[in-house]
Amino acid sequence: MAQNNLAEALPLTPEPQQRPNIEHPQPRVRPQGQPQGQPRRQKLPVSKFEKCLVTACGLVLAVLMVCVVSAKIAMSNAQRDLQTVNQTTATYQNRNTNAQQEINELQSRSRLDKIAQKQGLSLENARIRTVNK
Repeated sequence: MAQNNLAEALPLTPEPQQRPNIEHPQPRVRPQGQPQGQPRRQKLPVSKFEKCLVTACGLVLAVLMVCVVSAKIAMSNAQRDLQTVNQTTATYQNRNTNAQQEINELQSRSRLDKIAQKQGLSLENARIRTVNK
């Protein structure tokens, strides 16, 4: 590949750089009562509008905090009610399952045959008809 003459010839000895003359300002003389590291600060007065604004923001913040707490309480109550309903539903489902199982046991073919034999009844397949609705 060709090098496309991208390299430049640099002089081997660096040229001295010239700096402009900068005059250093004289340090200020500080009063003896003031520490060196902290500048003197002056407090600004707070206006009536700023006081009203801070008060209004504080009231809004307090109302929002009360709303958040009441919403959390309402959510906890709703969750508790939902849990109660779910438990009741599960109880009724278990009862229904148990009742259906008992019905199936009472309707079983073997049980019905045993009861028929105790009563002196017999089963003749020629006389049985299947009816579908």
